[in-house]
Amino acid sequence: MQQITLTANGLSHPALKMGEGKRLALLLHGFPDSPRTWSRLMPRLAAQGYTCIAPYMRGYSQLNTPPELLTDSSATIQIADLAADAAALVEAAGFQDALLIGHDWGAITAYAAANLAPDRFHTLVTLSVPHLGTFLGNLWKHPRQTVQSWYILFFQLRFGIPERRVLQGHLRFIDELWQKWSPDLASDNEALAAAKEILADEQLLHNALAYYRGMLTPSIDEFARYNESRELSFAKIQQPTLTLTGSHDGCIMPEMFEGMHMSVAAEFTLRILPLAGHFLTLESDERIAAEIVKFTESLHTMEKAI
Repeated sequence: MQQITLTANGLSHPALKMGEGKRLALLLHGFPDSPRTWSRLMPRLAAQGYTCIAPYMRGYSQLNTPPELLTDSSATIQIADLAADAAALVEAAGFQDALLIGHDWGAITAYAAANLAPDRFHTLVTLSVPHLGTFLGNLWKHPRQTVQSWYILFFQLRFGIPERRVLQGHLRFIDELWQKWSPDLASDNEALAAAKEILADEQLLHNALAYYRGMLTPSIDEFARYNESRELSFAKIQQPTLTLTGSHDGCIMPEMFEGMHMSVAAEFTLRILPLAGHFLTLESDERIAAEIVKFTESLHTMEKAI
């Protein structure tokens, strides 16, 4: 696996790269996580003829920390900016379009990026998080999800209160989230260690929480970008989409994906993987790879038939 840096959307994005295929797979991680979460899936996709690039998402590195987050404590990270990053990374990698794969916040980014730059992404694979329109539409039917999402409201607090709580006890908070979200996943895995190494940096932790603040409590001068983020996030997806989630996900209940086909105006497949938790990238990498191959091959067969 190679460490590279791509300049895209005005920032320098460190990334992991594997494979030299003629097709690009852009893999976007979530919270609390890092590109290392893709270390098991990337070799499988590279063997299928993909060049795999897994960037550090905006703010997960000192290199791609937006300047305003260093100088303005109220600044947030907007979904529209994450979407623009994803689109620009395709071109920066030397490709015209890509298979876009996102987990958690990477999935949220993928939905928005697909609407921002539909020509850049021919197929979507989203893991563990439904389309936001689907999520909100199901929330009133499944109030238990509000309890499971308590941390989102906690992260809205300012003055460094959530940051201090997360940093206590060598980031025990992160350990507890991983354990709750993926109960059957070993706690001593390398991906968790990589995520904690990033989030132990106070600035990078602040950046990661700025995602959640941007979604619910942006500053007044961010409202235009916030509205664009909402439009991109709630618009119907026009690309073929494969969505995977785990039956034992302690972060987002499988029921929250009900009716997601209504949010996709193209070929759509939902798979609920048995006995898997939130971190599908580590628990079901072989199954994910098989589902991606099956889905993309079926699309190719349909295109040939047309």
